[in-house]
Amino acid sequence: MSLSQAPDPKRRRLLAVAGAGAAAGLLPTWTRAAAATVYAQPPTLDLEADGVYASTSVVFALPVALESALRRGIPLHFLTRLRVTQARWWWFDNTLGEAKMLTRLSYEPLLDKYRVSAGALRAGFSSLDEALDQVQHVAHLKVADARQLQRGQGYEVGGSFELDLSQLPRPFQLNVGSQPDWQLRADFPPVSFTWTPAPSTAPPA
Repeated sequence: MSLSQAPDPKRRRLLAVAGAGAAAGLLPTWTRAAAATVYAQPPTLDLEADGVYASTSVVFALPVALESALRRGIPLHFLTRLRVTQARWWWFDNTLGEAKMLTRLSYEPLLDKYRVSAGALRAGFSSLDEALDQVQHVAHLKVADARQLQRGQGYEVGGSFELDLSQLPRPFQLNVGSQPDWQLRADFPPVSFTWTPAPSTAPPA
């Protein structure tokens, strides 16, 4: 499968201006979190010779409280979790692969720059919108190895996106844990697939 087109970053402004009700009408296939509004798109998958890779996108307007904390030097960490499961009628679903991506968003007041880091990525941005656009996309994350899957069998990819409060300084964890603005979270609508890997392009040994 090929990657679908990523959500337009301008939708973040639409969410902030039009509100959750109007946005839900414009984005009927996306799911909404209970507190701050987060829309999570179903993952798009690449079935490659060595395993399954997933790309995800979310859209949200950063609440004022979080933007204020960010500009006061408190970095924000966003955690993306994705997993591959297989349904079992006699027991809980079997998890065959799982991947996590922690993305850090920070602000440097002396340079008036936003910084995003995730894995090997290190990038600087002149505006919060540009930085959020990077935060809200995870591309080509390996979620299962080919050795864990059986050809012709059906599986499902799902997961979640959230603001990781455990990464905040301890005083912040105690003060903001119950505040709605800090409850940024959404579940990705699950996507089913049948394991039919692409042929390997590696040269013969």
